[in-house]
Amino acid sequence: MNNSLPRGEFRDTNTSAVYAVYSILRRQPWKAMAITTWSAMRRFLHMALIASSLAALLLTLAQAHSYKVLSSYVPFKFQIGERTFRPGRYDFMVAGPGIVAMRDEHEHFVASITTKVRTTGGPATSSKLVFNTHTKTAQLIQIWATVGEPGMDVVGEEKSVRAAQPAAPVNTFQPGFGFLMERQSAPGLKH
Repeated sequence: MNNSLPRGEFRDTNTSAVYAVYSILRRQPWKAMAITTWSAMRRFLHMALIASSLAALLLTLAQAHSYKVLSSYVPFKFQIGERTFRPGRYDFMVAGPGIVAMRDEHEHFVASITTKVRTTGGPATSSKLVFNTHTKTAQLIQIWATVGEPGMDVVGEEKSVRAAQPAAPVNTFQPGFGFLMERQSAPGLKH
């Protein structure tokens, strides 16, 4: 009894079901399904990446601040508070209410100036810096950064680094476990 077909395929009594499963598995239906699933998933991932990039860009643009900047060349030494600055190009950036950041020509922040809004004098007709030159070293006293807005009186420099305060004396007694074993004798206590 020979249950072999001419092409070497084996025939069993239940050949039709076995052969159907074998032919389905030989066609590899999962391969076509995997290719279509992967291409759909790749499109989804591309769209998700584009959407998240767009959302991040919009969030960055929404959080971006525009600062009013006054750039000026100061041809002499001047003071703000107790600090003296050399002649050169400086940028005065209005960072917030009452705060003006000052950058030097190398774009390093060199000072944070506290200001208050001028209540007299009306809006600025031009951007300018006003110095008090009646002292040995000129003092910066006003900043008029934006045309059409009131100027700012310079109050002083905000000190970002404060002098170190002397530390309070620290109790150096570090109790260990020895104090638990050493009991003081007192009336009514036994060792």
